Amino acid sequence: MSTVKTLVKNTSVLFLSQMVSYILAFFYTLYSARYLGTTNFGIISFATAISGLFAIFTDLGLSTLTIREVARDKNKSDKYLGNHGMIKLILSLITMLILVIFVNIGTFNEITKNVVYIIGSSVIINAFSGTFTSMFRAFEEMEYQSISEIINAVVLFIGILFCVFTKQSVIAVSLVYLLASIIVLIYNFTMCTKNYGLIHFQVDLKFWKYLIYTAFPLAITSIFALISFRMNTILLNMLTTSAQVGEYTAAFNLMQALIFIPTVYSTAIMPIFSKFYVDNKDMLDYSYKKSLKYLTIISVPISMGTLVLADKIILFIYGSAYVNTIPVLKLIIWALPAIFLSYILGNSIASINKQHETVKVTFLCLILSTVGNFILIKLSGGIGAAFITVLNEVSMVLFYMYIMNKYGYSVPLRSILVKPFIASLVMGIVLYILNLELFTSVIIGIIVYFISIFAIKTFDKDDLNILKQLLPEKINKIISNYE
Repeated sequence: MSTVKTLVKNTSVLFLSQMVSYILAFFYTLYSARYLGTTNFGIISFATAISGLFAIFTDLGLSTLTIREVARDKNKSDKYLGNHGMIKLILSLITMLILVIFVNIGTFNEITKNVVYIIGSSVIINAFSGTFTSMFRAFEEMEYQSISEIINAVVLFIGILFCVFTKQSVIAVSLVYLLASIIVLIYNFTMCTKNYGLIHFQVDLKFWKYLIYTAFPLAITSIFALISFRMNTILLNMLTTSAQVGEYTAAFNLMQALIFIPTVYSTAIMPIFSKFYVDNKDMLDYSYKKSLKYLTIISVPISMGTLVLADKIILFIYGSAYVNTIPVLKLIIWALPAIFLSYILGNSIASINKQHETVKVTFLCLILSTVGNFILIKLSGGIGAAFITVLNEVSMVLFYMYIMNKYGYSVPLRSILVKPFIASLVMGIVLYILNLELFTSVIIGIIVYFISIFAIKTFDKDDLNILKQLLPEKINKIISNYE
């Protein structure tokens, strides 16, 4: 299978699993929230949030490192699986112990403690299960990861609905999360053993030192970037009213919901970039630039369309009570193109073994986010937080591009932005003039945008050749006869 077809296959299956998971999560969250009530649903939400926060320390960049190295040399799979798995097991147990201590230090009631223990265990199991997911990604067989994500969503959906209709307790609901994680672990272990061999835990202390030292910048970068991304919400809670937090969060969540697109693509492209760095640096440069171009073509019209249709989107989803969210959404949606590009750039930097360079970048962005949010939230509330979010993400992209340029992987930013922006602007003007209802506007916007990008020749011969690789041979023969 060609590189392009492999990428499309992996992106497609991951995209499908994300969509299935989102749809099922919407329904089981809705049912559980209504059934449990604010108090018990709050306990579940707290347990999930705090466990997810602690789970950061179960990986420390090891998964990304494993994907990168095994993708380059499949013969390393046994060594990385055994040592990575052992380190992950130890980190998971330590993290669970710290979580238990934290809960017992706090003034939580027994029900909350038990729910945190159960959901915490499920999150830790999922973190360890990530050892096997790393192998799926390294071997570019993302269909196994996709199936595991769908299994997790289906078990949660069925289990929670069972608890709701049989009127079970909040403890029973939390046990569903634990059951789902155990089933996923069994599936991942089985598939990994079947395809890549049984995991043999290894204790190679010298190799452990190398793993932790090499992966540490990836871990610090992830932590800094996560805190930087969330700093606006934290400071809004501290400096403004609950109403302003709600108005901002409503817009932030709509923007954040679209991040799964670059997440899926970067997951699929990471092992390909890693192999190209060793085998064919010219192909890495080519693929890197094409990835930036395609994600720009996708993200810019989303931002432009949201800018024009923000009022219709907010009124449709949230209602008239959230009218103050409209200007926030119009601004914060422009962080999206930068976020799309930063995912590819971050993976590109890791694939060329320069992950240590990103620590400084993310730390600077963390300082910018903290200071900027503190000043502008006091002055403008949610609008100020949205502006800093956009500025922070754009700054990160520019820093990342500087790093890639420094090591010979330059890309003219103007060449990837101008034509998608022109086509998006044409689309935006048409939608503004027509002023139709939301869904009709979306359909017309898509049609106008694609006509525009083809009219101004956004796609070159290489892009068309890539498209031909995706088409069946019979169709390609028909096209060739007409050329």
